[in-house]
Amino acid sequence: MQLSKVNRTIETFKNLFLNNWIITVGLSGKDSACVSHCAVEGLKAAMDVNPMVGPLYLVTTNTTIDNFELHGFILDVHAGAEQYAREFNLPIITKEINPSLSSLPMVEYIGRGKLLRTPATSTNGRDCTIEWKIDPMKRFLRDLKNTHQTNKIASASGTRSLESVSRAANIEKRNESAVGVVETNLGYTIAPIKDWTLTDVWSLLNLIESDEIESYLESNAQGLRKHYSAGNDGTCDLFAGEKLSSDKACGARFGCVLCAMVENDASLESQISTSFETYGYMAPMLKFREFMINTLYDYNYSRSMLGRQLKEGGYVKVGYNQYSIAYRQDLLRFMLTIDAQESEAFYEQYGYDGCRFSMIGYKELLMIQYQWIREGGEKLAGEALRIWHDVHTHGKRYAIPETTYAEPKPLPKYRYYNINGYVKHHACTGLHEDNVNGLLTGRLHRSAKIGNDVDLVPFEEGEKAEIDGESGMAWSFVEHWFPDAVAGGHFDEGKCPTTLLKVMLECKLLKLRKGTLPRLHKEVQRAQVYNALSQTYGDCYQHLCFGASISEEEYKENLKAGLQRQETHKAQSAFDFEQAGLVF
Repeated sequence: MQLSKVNRTIETFKNLFLNNWIITVGLSGKDSACVSHCAVEGLKAAMDVNPMVGPLYLVTTNTTIDNFELHGFILDVHAGAEQYAREFNLPIITKEINPSLSSLPMVEYIGRGKLLRTPATSTNGRDCTIEWKIDPMKRFLRDLKNTHQTNKIASASGTRSLESVSRAANIEKRNESAVGVVETNLGYTIAPIKDWTLTDVWSLLNLIESDEIESYLESNAQGLRKHYSAGNDGTCDLFAGEKLSSDKACGARFGCVLCAMVENDASLESQISTSFETYGYMAPMLKFREFMINTLYDYNYSRSMLGRQLKEGGYVKVGYNQYSIAYRQDLLRFMLTIDAQESEAFYEQYGYDGCRFSMIGYKELLMIQYQWIREGGEKLAGEALRIWHDVHTHGKRYAIPETTYAEPKPLPKYRYYNINGYVKHHACTGLHEDNVNGLLTGRLHRSAKIGNDVDLVPFEEGEKAEIDGESGMAWSFVEHWFPDAVAGGHFDEGKCPTTLLKVMLECKLLKLRKGTLPRLHKEVQRAQVYNALSQTYGDCYQHLCFGASISEEEYKENLKAGLQRQETHKAQSAFDFEQAGLVF
């Protein structure tokens, strides 16, 4: 390797710091590790000139489904950076950032019923990258601007042109440079190793590993090689050469363990086959991924027939939509079982409580429950909480069944079903405080207001929908309050499941995103219709709605006729007023 590239990159960072830039490095793997090495050394060199420069942020996003072993290793790299910063008195700050709770993968798939992202279902490309990585980074950068009161914050990435043809095209599209900051939709960015080869990357890490170059990565370089080697069938040939279309030589690509944008997770499969002792605990995630892929087009099993959006005129779209509540309940059973078995295996191996991953904690569970309530279709209130207790309290385990791939089939055209009459017939009162009495002690005697509705359940708002996970309330609610309420008969069969949502709002366990209560009020009314239909007709209620629905053409004609009736009514009213001499 020509050290000129390394020295150039270090010098670039030195100059940025001396020009009062604050630098963030997104740390996730081998390429960004090289960037972080150069950034740290550039910071050291800059501080020799001006001790007041910096800080440098090393940032890792935890999507919760990134390769668990590699993510844990990256956090060890964070610890190494912190130790190095103390040793040399460097202003280095490490951060682990997260997607918003409602955007977490388990909440999206199991809670909201969003379809597994595949090339066929992701019309916007890798929108998961936006929700799980880019959006959290944008929020983090906004916070940095407020903290440091400056716009001179630059994000340094480990992206390289030789990774792939598409990566090279994207770098050029953003006009990113290896030696200067440019402005992109993420803010100010720099791609300091855009012209590095894979051999350059591993050569630098090799020099660090062999103590030929001082680096904060010294204690972690060997571990980085070990993980990438395991993801590449146990081999790591530094100088195997490169092609523009691929990155093969020790170039394993570690992504999300549930990623279905690729046919197979070759790196994870290679890790497990290379060393089951080290990586085998991640095997259940491959099984879960396979199940989701195989059942994606098993429409009768996995899909809901009723849409979630209330259309003009009080109609809902009927056809194969998002994942059904029943399917999501199965996903929850499987994932909670995976969590429980991981905890058991960890204790058996290490002799104390712990886990290498936990996919669904109290906050995630309650956000999943919230999403189920607002959609409707649960047979009993708190189905997600009941499933949690089945697994974690009563010790039930749910094995993922063997499945075969269901081929995509042509979908029937969407139809439309009017639920207006049901809202009145079943007294679907939305978020009115009609069923909450007696469920809370010491409840506040106040009410919320939307328009003329003045007796809605009290609520609190924030920048995003959130579960109170800091005060211990989430733990207490799941572990104690809910089972006690069930034992007290508050959520027996026949009680509307939306009552639980009112309790979550009134006790401030759930905070809503600012301005969303009016929409949630209507969503809850729609959910109450679905719940009433489910209790009346059982599991077949969705198919009955499909049978009673109308075509899109009929729906549009009905809307047109309704508008005409309104115009006729207005004209008649104006005529009546004129005849009565009331027009001024």
